[in-house]
Amino acid sequence: MMKIYSLTQIRYMGLAGSLLLVASSLFAIFHYGIAMSIDFTGGVVVDVAFQTLSPATEIQAMLSGVLAEWVTVEVGSSPAVWQLILPANAPLVDPQTIVSMFSQQTQSPVELIQATVIGPQVGEELYSQGGLALMAASLSIMIYLAMRFEWRLALAAIASLIHDAIITLGLLAVLGVNMDLNVVAGLLAVIGYSLNDSIVIADRLRDVLKARPDADIYSSTDLAVKATFSRTLITAGTTLFTIGCLLILGGEALYGFSITLFAGVVTGTWSSVTIASTVQELLGLNPIHYQPRPDLVDDMP
Repeated sequence: MMKIYSLTQIRYMGLAGSLLLVASSLFAIFHYGIAMSIDFTGGVVVDVAFQTLSPATEIQAMLSGVLAEWVTVEVGSSPAVWQLILPANAPLVDPQTIVSMFSQQTQSPVELIQATVIGPQVGEELYSQGGLALMAASLSIMIYLAMRFEWRLALAAIASLIHDAIITLGLLAVLGVNMDLNVVAGLLAVIGYSLNDSIVIADRLRDVLKARPDADIYSSTDLAVKATFSRTLITAGTTLFTIGCLLILGGEALYGFSITLFAGVVTGTWSSVTIASTVQELLGLNPIHYQPRPDLVDDMP
């Protein structure tokens, strides 16, 4: 006979699975590393007009010598526009020379559109600002939840956000996706989405705890999760459908942003049930925390 697990058991088994995923993601991050884009490391971006039906990988394979060693070919922001990206320490710095060599090796006419130089200091500043944006968003969220609900919920929500960010970064490390400003924007969106699901469950749990002061926290949390589960699945499903279209049809220019969002929405939906709802229980959340204080209750008719 098949054993039927309670929702509490499922949530805590999910917590154990999440911890295993976090450990695996941390290993992937330290083993593979996060590939930083030119936005953070600095370098030269040369935009060129180049008529071809070949993908970036085939164009990259046409290069030889110094271009093959230092130049990375990426899709530009519009059709027939390509980006030639060189790191800050590349020996080639003159855009005209780069375009001339690129034209010779691809055996096609290439037109220089523009060249952008991003200094290492600017890249370091962007990196610092991106990190500060993530920290400021997380801190603001924790303060708001502590004031709006309860400090245990705030810590549980932050644990959920950290879980989502680590697993998403681990996936980016495995896939070799470059960390650029689009990916940072995706991470900030993931933080907001993950918080949304956690707040919906927390709001329902608060109502349940107020209505059932004598019930245990586990059954109350299960009731809150069940009450919001259909809403969570519908919201996640429609969001993933939209992001999936962006991931498939958005092209290479939006790949980093869309894969970050897709992974973040999946992990955010998962963590709102397995992380946020369980950590607050482990921190000692109890129905009494949502009951009115006796000294504030007015006995007058």
